[in-house]
Parts: sequence; C-alpha cells; structure tokens
Amino acid sequence: MTIQEIDEGTEYVGFNKALELVLSNIYYVKIDTLALESCTGYFAAENVIALVDSPTGNISLKDGFAVKAGDIANASEQSPAVLRIIGSGFAGSRFEGHISNGQAVKICAGSPIPSGAELVIPEEFCTQTSTEVYVRNISDDGKNVFYAGQDVKAGALILKRGEPLLPARLGLLAAAGISRIKVYRKPKVSIVAIGDEVVAPGQTLKDGQLYASNLVATEAWLSSFNIPCSTIITNDNRKDIQNELTKILPMVDAIITSGGAWGSERDLIVKVLDSMGWEKIFNRVRMGPGKGISFGLLKQKPVFCLPGGPPSNEMAFLQLALPGILHMAGQDGPPFFSIKARLAESLKGRHSAWTEFRRANLFSDTDGSYKVTLCPEISRLRSMA
Repeated sequence: MTIQEIDEGTEYVGFNKALELVLSNIYYVKIDTLALESCTGYFAAENVIALVDSPTGNISLKDGFAVKAGDIANASEQSPAVLRIIGSGFAGSRFEGHISNGQAVKICAGSPIPSGAELVIPEEFCTQTSTEVYVRNISDDGKNVFYAGQDVKAGALILKRGEPLLPARLGLLAAAGISRIKVYRKPKVSIVAIGDEVVAPGQTLKDGQLYASNLVATEAWLSSFNIPCSTIITNDNRKDIQNELTKILPMVDAIITSGGAWGSERDLIVKVLDSMGWEKIFNRVRMGPGKGISFGLLKQKPVFCLPGGPPSNEMAFLQLALPGILHMAGQDGPPFFSIKARLAESLKGRHSAWTEFRRANLFSDTDGSYKVTLCPEISRLRSMA
C-alpha cells in the first residue's frame, strides 16, 4: 500500500524520492559478450535482429503424406483417394522431385515440404502399401504446414535491450541464427552483518547472542535472482568495520550492511562510512518498516546500510536495495510483478507523509479476482516466513 507523500520531516526523505535517488546513482557494472548457453538469467545489453528465417523453408507439422489438395478433396472412409507413393523425405533431407496429380511423398514432422505439395495428410488418416497410400479422411487441422519465417523473419527485432534472457527466449535467438549476445554483467555483492551479538549459523551461541538470520535471508534473496554474493560478520568496533569495508571494496561492485544503522552509541556503520569519505545520498526514509536505511557511494560503489530488525531489514532490502542491485545487472523495471487485488479489511496509515508496507496473504476468488488479508502478527520471523 503506497500513501501519497508530503514534504514533512527534517532528515528523512520520502520513499519514492529514495528509490529515485538509488536508481539515478547506480550504473551498470559492465557489458560482456556471452554464448547463448551462458546467458540464462542475464539482461540483454543490446537490441538483437534475427539473421535468418526460422524455419528457413516450409516444413511438415505431422508424420504423414505430402499431397495436392485436389487429389484428396473427396476422400472418405467409403471411397478413399488412392495415390502413388513416389518417394520419401525426412527432417534435414528434402525429397528432390516434384509431386504431380495422383502422387504422394511420405514425410515426417520437420521434413521440408516437397515441390508441388499443398498440404500434409497425417498418417492416422491413411493406409499404406508398398507403392500406394489410401487416404480415408481429411485432417481437421488444416494443411499441417509450418511456413518459412513463421517463427521469426530475418531482419525482425527479436530482443530489446533490458529484456531478461529466459530459456524460451534463448531458444528463439538460436533459431534466428544468433550464437552470442551482449549482456549486462551480474554485480558482485558483499553482505556485512554487524554486531557483537551476531553469530553465523552452525556456531555455538553464547548468552545474549543470536544467529544471523538477516544475513541468510538477504543472501537467499540475491541467490534467487542469480546475483553472486559473499558474507562477512564483524564486531561492533569502528576499526574492525572499517578494515572489513576496506578489504572487500576492491573485490565487489556493491555492499549491503546489516545492523548498526540506527542512532545508539553502538550503531557505527554510518559514522565509519562518514570517516571513510563516502558520498551519503540519504539517511532515513519515510517508510515502514525499514525507515532506518541509509544509502551512499564509497569510491563510486553503492553501499546500502540496512537496519538490524528482521522486518525492517527485509523490507528496506526488497524495496530499495534489491531494485538498485538489479538495476546494476540491467533490469530497469521493478523486481516483482504486481496485480490488482481487493482488500478484505480496512487499513489506516500512520501519517500521510509515510509509505507503509504490510505483509499479507494473497487469495484467488472463485470469480478469478484476487483478495488480500493481513498476515497475523505471530512473531517477526514467523510472520515473515
């Protein structure tokens, strides 16, 4: 649910403005030229034009017999049309002769249509001897011919810059004679979890510690979009945080930090980045949950500082950090598609200047429309799950 923003508050920026600032300060990482089989999940960095027709000639859609239409016009079970078989053709091997009246050529699906033939009768409507074929009926499927260029025409635009490269689209590119295309490189991301209390899963917890659920969830989200990432856990210590950031910066394209982003004496990440000379773009957003997010550039590389509370962390990531990182990978639109749905209950926002996000369950009604109900607040992590 998005509430119209008004310019209130001293330090905060509105959600729409924050998203605009993220996208306008982030650039594509690099363009690579890859073989089609390596392009799944990437975004095209160029418009692509078909080099050849597909198929290059008329082909059969069925196993059967290529014939002239007039020869079988009156065929029936009681009075089948009798045609002389003059040869055969197979996929990749054309029958080189010409079909005249009263003749047929046996072909299979994918075979080039012989010269003189007008349609293909499926074999289930035929009875064959060594020299003749008896056509008992006429197919209801039409001519069973797939015409040259029906899949794609040479010279046609078949891929636009910024479109995702999914398996079916890659198959279309291959059919059009394309073997390599330019794509936007996936950004390398490092996730830095900050806090003396944060422990990597699998280690032993001490009193007052907790496992790094934010780190795991963020890494999983990036993995679901095929974005490579690495993870680090560091202490609430200025020197340790700065050392980790300095070490990873040359090796990555973007950094996401988790925790240490609010305002207590132990929330150090923004202070450390200030001391390192980053360009702070914004600090705090009028959104809930997730208001504690900060964003800026450290040596021209984007850094997203996410709050530590799980709901705020995930929402700030999904609504601002993820669109920015996918923009680096060439995706111009939002990460997720949207649909219209009917609210099953009334909602009230906290303030007209804020954008609020509510977790909800989506249901399909019997009439095909959708409705949403709010998720019960069982607990933070269970509600999110």
